[in-house]
Amino acid sequence: MSGNSPALAAIGELLREPNTAKPILAAARRRLSADVEAYGLRRDLEAPHTHPDAKIAITVRPLESKDVPAVLGATAELTPDEKWDRSMRRRLLEANIGLPHVAVTAEDEACYTQWIFTSKDNDDIQRHFEGIFPHLDDDMALLEGAFTPVAWRGKGVMSAAMSRVAERAGTLGPRYVITFVGLDNPASLKGCKKAGFAPYLLRTQRFRLGRQQVTFAAVEENAPGMPV
Repeated sequence: MSGNSPALAAIGELLREPNTAKPILAAARRRLSADVEAYGLRRDLEAPHTHPDAKIAITVRPLESKDVPAVLGATAELTPDEKWDRSMRRRLLEANIGLPHVAVTAEDEACYTQWIFTSKDNDDIQRHFEGIFPHLDDDMALLEGAFTPVAWRGKGVMSAAMSRVAERAGTLGPRYVITFVGLDNPASLKGCKKAGFAPYLLRTQRFRLGRQQVTFAAVEENAPGMPV
């Protein structure tokens, strides 16, 4: 594990917070010994697709500095898990790579964030994410760092926002947009399906004593574990 790892940086930040043992211990245990599987999901932007709607009206735009406290800020009332999620994404923001976007309400309040990466970001992707994503071809974009604050969950924001972020990625040139979601996260898999994504890869991260090996294998669109 690299000394510049976002996970290590997040652990260091959370160690200064009270009541944060749960996410820190979970991350440490995984680094010691675990096999973690995720589906690589892909959307063809030339295929017909209708945006899903959230329960609130949203629009998508590039992230601005005024949005950061709402979606990535650290406040005392947050749960340890949400502090961890926000800390990891602050590390991504501080790395100044990719194109961060937000979904905002009719009142322009940020309620979701996600980054767009293209092939020009390949070196940054491999360095920051420690090799867990495939090399992007010129016709591919990657969506990563998706996060909905707890206060906005259960409103269909993720699928509605992600569908629109994917199309913003398409304006940069790519035809295909990919993202990765753990097999243990059925809610996010369902949201990605609504946003027009289907499996094409299975990624396995094999952790042993702090070392990581990453493999990718092709899968069919009707891969097991995907929501019907």
